[in-house]
Amino acid sequence: MEKLMIKNVLNKFGFVRIALVASVGFPFIVASNAFAQAPPPPGAAAPAPAAEVERVIVTGSLIPTAEEVGPNPVFSLNRDLINKSGAGTTTEQPLQRQPVMNGANIPVNNNGTSQSGPSGTAALALRGLDPGATLILIDRRRVAPFPGAANSGYGYVDLTTIPITAVQSIDILKDGASTTYGADAVAGVVNFNLYKDYRGAQVTIQYGDSATNNGTADTDEAEYKADILFGVGNDTTSITGDIFYYKHHDMFNHDRTNSLVPPFLSSNSVPYNLQLSQAAIIAAGGTPFPTSNPLEFGTAPDNSNGLTPASDYIYFNRRVRGSILPGFNFNLYSSSYPKQERWGGYAAFEHKICDDQLRIFGDFYYVDAKTHDELAPIATGNFETPGQTTLYIPPTTAFTGTPPFGGPTYEEVGAPAGAFNPFNPFEQIISGGTRARFFDFGNRLIDNENIAERFTVGVKGDKLFNGTWGYDGGFVYSQIEQIARFQSVNVLRYEQILNANDAIFNPASGSFIGQTVPYNPFGDWQHVPPPATNAPLLNFATLNTRDLLTSKLATLDLNIYTTDLFDLPAGGVGLAFGGVFSRESYRVDPDDQNRLGQNAGVGM
Repeated sequence: MEKLMIKNVLNKFGFVRIALVASVGFPFIVASNAFAQAPPPPGAAAPAPAAEVERVIVTGSLIPTAEEVGPNPVFSLNRDLINKSGAGTTTEQPLQRQPVMNGANIPVNNNGTSQSGPSGTAALALRGLDPGATLILIDRRRVAPFPGAANSGYGYVDLTTIPITAVQSIDILKDGASTTYGADAVAGVVNFNLYKDYRGAQVTIQYGDSATNNGTADTDEAEYKADILFGVGNDTTSITGDIFYYKHHDMFNHDRTNSLVPPFLSSNSVPYNLQLSQAAIIAAGGTPFPTSNPLEFGTAPDNSNGLTPASDYIYFNRRVRGSILPGFNFNLYSSSYPKQERWGGYAAFEHKICDDQLRIFGDFYYVDAKTHDELAPIATGNFETPGQTTLYIPPTTAFTGTPPFGGPTYEEVGAPAGAFNPFNPFEQIISGGTRARFFDFGNRLIDNENIAERFTVGVKGDKLFNGTWGYDGGFVYSQIEQIARFQSVNVLRYEQILNANDAIFNPASGSFIGQTVPYNPFGDWQHVPPPATNAPLLNFATLNTRDLLTSKLATLDLNIYTTDLFDLPAGGVGLAFGGVFSRESYRVDPDDQNRLGQNAGVGM
């Protein structure tokens, strides 16, 4: 079967951008002092040499100015501030503490559910808008967005793939900059300035840990960081490099008292919350809850070994676990901070061919960022949920025609005729509003590896013609590839192991798996070990998927400017114009099990 592949390619011709800036002159104030008797005039002092302020292109403007002068509200974090903040171990940490950031950020912690964005990533959001409205730049040029965001609508840059150790400063433009950078800068711009002219060498080794014991277990939340920053150069040539390694052990919600118990307990529980007909309960020897509704719920008692008779089940008009009995505490098993490991390197060079008039430059970085998240065992939601594969547990014995004691038919749940499960104490197909926690399958495991590569080569010059003209052009290639692995439950195989009449239990079948006993789902597998016959069936029905997502960006740009086109009474008028050509592509290669909707709890 041909595998589904999603590929989007977008070419952009950057519109010509022209900027005019009138600089305001600073008047010199001359003060004189009066004395009763004027002293003799001193000798003429030698004139002081004129101080030349280095011109830089400030984020939000295309015309070079002094670094502290600019038309837009730019807030800068230099390396000293980043280090003093104590949040410089990962790229997202120093930024998410800024007041201009908001709740739409995608944090690297506790996002394994993908409810706040694709897992294994981190993103920023300015001014209350989504992350896609904030433009992320590196050295004032674009970087490939995270490929998984192509399906989420965000289109954001993954901060885990930016080498924080190579960042010299961070500029935050706290206002919209669409006229300068395009529509993806509606909320603002965050520009990472990487080291370009570092001299010397710096070695950093860091270790930290926070070990706690709150009644669950001792924890190891160690953080390791190693970095070598170096650079050499002279008046014409500079070379800068950085090599880094970072590792952070995972943390779980049960490691902290304040997250040990969530605000609510889940009705997706173990033992299962079974939706049953009163007729089936009575026929099995149980005592249904007195209600006029022919359907109600039942559950096996705590510590059930999977063989509890229906007479010992607990029945209620609502789901028993989550109402009269406690629901499932998923925080006992889910992680709150992922295990992270990042390593990579960065190199940059610049060479003056004709002083400031002609300079060539380039840089390259590579980052490999891995994250590991864990979620509690899969929660099914209602066994019958629109858009998802219907789950069901076959009856004790097979039936033909109309179900003898109520419940759905084989056709209604998509079950093969003749399906049965001898461990079911009820003579009905169990489905509908049943909710379950596939506890004995273990935690859902989420492993993401994001590999980022980016290189830039270009040419620039300044102080041309009358000393006020300059140019800056370059080519950038940026690529991010994500390998996303997920371990959960294959819903189709789960239905196979429940059905004792399936070919996998027939010794004469080519698909025989080595045993004739089907899966028993009726025990309290959170507190009682499941039967040995369940173990090989768990391996058979475990889902392991691997998705491959790739994002590529290539840009070619040129900017020409002058800082003094002509003078006005308030000062000189600057001019900048240029253009950008960009080519973007996304490619999504989903795993066949995901594509076919075989992931339990995920819509087709």
